[in-house]
Amino acid sequence: MTAGPPDEQQATSAAQVAPEADLAQRLTQAEIVVSGVVQSVSRYGAARPNFLSTHDPEWWQATIEVQTVEKGKTTGKTIQVLYPNSSDVTWFQSPKLKPGDHGVWLLQNRDPYGKPVPGLAVVSPHDSRPIGELEHVRSLLKSGAKK
Repeated sequence: MTAGPPDEQQATSAAQVAPEADLAQRLTQAEIVVSGVVQSVSRYGAARPNFLSTHDPEWWQATIEVQTVEKGKTTGKTIQVLYPNSSDVTWFQSPKLKPGDHGVWLLQNRDPYGKPVPGLAVVSPHDSRPIGELEHVRSLLKSGAKK
């Protein structure tokens, strides 16, 4: 028996599984998951290390007005979130937040390579979701991505 080419439905299904698994993994790893609106952004003011890599993330900070907390705990109506503003090959796919962005934010304490970051951050394309995906994120959290 010879294997024929995969049908279109199988190919579409396989293409959807990987991003879904990546999102579920990012939800599991997230310290906090919130929905909200970016109010402002600014360069992150913490001291920079003496030795900067050519792949420096160029941390910026966003203030997000929190609308809902989906995972973890936060106090107050706003939260400070870091993001790599660099366009370097290491960081070009990381979310670049701007005032008015309305979404679901998966706040991480490590970068995609497992290294600690200086605060809660969005570092992967999966860490910033459109607000229209809130119900989907909730269903993934309910099905096992909660800590």
